[in-house]
Amino acid sequence: MPVSQGGLKLDRGLSDYNRSHRFTITYIWDIPGPRRGVGKQALGGWSIAGITTFQSGTPYTVQNGSDRNNDGFSDNDRPDIGNPNAPLNTRAVIARNSDPGACSTGYRNRDTGTCVTPAEVHFIEGQGLPNVRTVGRNTLLTGGTNNWDITLAKTFALSESKRLEFRWVAFNAFNHRQFVQVPSSDVVNSPPGQFLNPKFTDGGIRTMRMQLKFLF
Repeated sequence: MPVSQGGLKLDRGLSDYNRSHRFTITYIWDIPGPRRGVGKQALGGWSIAGITTFQSGTPYTVQNGSDRNNDGFSDNDRPDIGNPNAPLNTRAVIARNSDPGACSTGYRNRDTGTCVTPAEVHFIEGQGLPNVRTVGRNTLLTGGTNNWDITLAKTFALSESKRLEFRWVAFNAFNHRQFVQVPSSDVVNSPPGQFLNPKFTDGGIRTMRMQLKFLF
């Protein structure tokens, strides 16, 4: 971004591929059990395996939603900060006196429809060239990953060369909501109630499957 549009400082930020922390563990355990008799068929031959992942969120940029600098493009334009101490998901769009639904304050809360001042919301729709209050690039993070994929298996020995294997697989076994996708982050165009709201992203719910395999 040229200096005349806010300077390079506004574009300094985390890489799109940045993940500050990641921890992954894989494991498999053949559970001890009886080796003979009826107990072997019921309690023996069990194993548990899985992949557990903990990871920091993905960086993303809040979008202005309108072409603030009149260069013909709005995709890379960013809003300004109104009140940095206001809740992060509060925003306001410009409501000039000549516009329908005008506000004497010059701004309207996109979610409530009420007139507000910049001091009441975190983000405001930016206009003109970027300035010292303009939001930087990749300043927010999506929710992190807390995922457990687990497999529980049982082998039944039918003969010396033939076996029957039962397998139960659970993805996100503990049903942790993952919120790994970027929420709606457009100050002007995000639908009411959805701005920076992770509940409208894919939560990565638990899924399970079972299979039976005959080995010979």
